[in-house]
Amino acid sequence: MERRVNGSKEAVEKVKSMQIKRVTTQQVVTIVDDWGQRIVKQAQANLENSLAKSPSDAVAFCQLQKLPQIDSLEKLYTAEINLLGTKDLKNPALSAKEKEVLDAYVYNAENKLSQIPNIQKLGDTVLVYNAPVSLQSSICHKCFGEDATHLAVWRVKFKRNEVIRKVNAKSLQKIK
Repeated sequence: MERRVNGSKEAVEKVKSMQIKRVTTQQVVTIVDDWGQRIVKQAQANLENSLAKSPSDAVAFCQLQKLPQIDSLEKLYTAEINLLGTKDLKNPALSAKEKEVLDAYVYNAENKLSQIPNIQKLGDTVLVYNAPVSLQSSICHKCFGEDATHLAVWRVKFKRNEVIRKVNAKSLQKIK
């Protein structure tokens, strides 16, 4: 009986995700901004707590390994979560546009300018939410202590079609 109930819930979720929805680009950006803020807040708290509890595992934690909550967030939001630093300017996995954004964060860090989150569209299918980590955070010092800037930036990559699929039709009515 329990299996049937679980299967029914999954079926209802699948049907909801397949509803036809009219979603504007601005709505997608607003949703990505909201989800990105939530993900970064939870991921950052989880990483800071893990670093405090087990400093000997800092290398693995800083690479977002051994952190099941990060994996759960990735599955829940169908997103890819990374923590970037200055060295990632040479990361071939990042697009040219992402490297430009990271370079701007590095410039701001070097010149002690304020840092704010942003969203970048990569073509028509991908949106990337970036959020800098406060320099007072243990993440900057324990994960990027060897960098002169101690810069840490959260990168949350969303596929547009997954955002649309996951969004609740009722919540779209609130976002205009």
